[in-house]
Order: sequence, then structure tokens, then C-alpha cells
Amino acid sequence: MTSSKFRWWWGAFAVCLVLLACRNSANGNEAEEIVRADRGGDFRGVRIGDEREVVLKTETAQTVYNMPDELIYRAYPDGKDSTWYEITYNFNNQGLYDISLDVFPTTSSRMQTMKQNFVAYYKERYGECKQTNGFCTWRAMTDNGHIVDITLTDSLQVDERPRLRVNFNESQP
Repeated sequence: MTSSKFRWWWGAFAVCLVLLACRNSANGNEAEEIVRADRGGDFRGVRIGDEREVVLKTETAQTVYNMPDELIYRAYPDGKDSTWYEITYNFNNQGLYDISLDVFPTTSSRMQTMKQNFVAYYKERYGECKQTNGFCTWRAMTDNGHIVDITLTDSLQVDERPRLRVNFNESQP
């Protein structure tokens, strides 16, 4: 093969790789990105039962509130719109027992898309949800043996802005 043909094939191959990478990132599940599924754990690399210090070391979002029994973070993901989210971690003597994620999309249609992403993500992980009064709930066991209720709702609004809430709460057996 001549060097010009080699360069042409190599260039075509590189363009295909770039296009494939862009397509895959565009089709990625936004819920997986927000909950940082790539980090493992129950949520963003932490697990129900973790100590406060573990969450402090693991969470990469901006801290907005830091108390012994509660940590609140705010994140502004890279994107085309002004969607942002807030994460609240609550602790008791046994460690992390409650995680709330509030997502504030810019529009109701964006919220519906995000809701579908979260339902698909948790459905793949825990199976079908139980639908009750606008809430979608899963009861599941975490990797480290804690039973949790995961509740998703889009029926909330803050200052007329749509809000999607996902709550991870340790429950009794």
C-alpha cells in the first residue's frame, strides 16, 4: 500500500472513530452521568452506610452546606442549557441513610426526557417500578446489604420551574 493510500485510510478510520464517539456520548443515559454510574456504589461512588468522611472525599460537586448530619452539593453539568441539580446526603449513627437528588431542568419537556432516562436506568438496575400517584418506586438491596426505597417523582415545582426528585432512603426489612 502506498503512503498516500495509507494516510487516506488512516484519516477515514480516524474520522469514523470520532463520529462513533460523538454518537455514543450523545446517546448516553443522562441519569447514568448524574449518578456517576461509572464510579460504582449506590450513588456517585458512595454507598448507603458510608461514613460522612467517605462522602466528603468522593463527591466532586460544589459544597453549599456542610453540617455533621447533612451535606448538600450543587452541580452545574456541562451542557447546552441551564439545568442544574442539588444533592443532599443525610447521616445518622450508622452512616449515610438518605440521599436526595433534585434536578432542575429548564423546561417540562426536558424534565420528561430526564425522567425517562432515570426510569430506564433504575429499571435496568432494579427491574420495574411500582407506580403510585405520580411516584415511581423501587425497593432494592444495595451491594453492601442495605435495603433501600428509591422514589422518583416529577410532580414538584420550585418557583414555577420543573423539578425532578430521586430519593434513596434506607428502609427497614
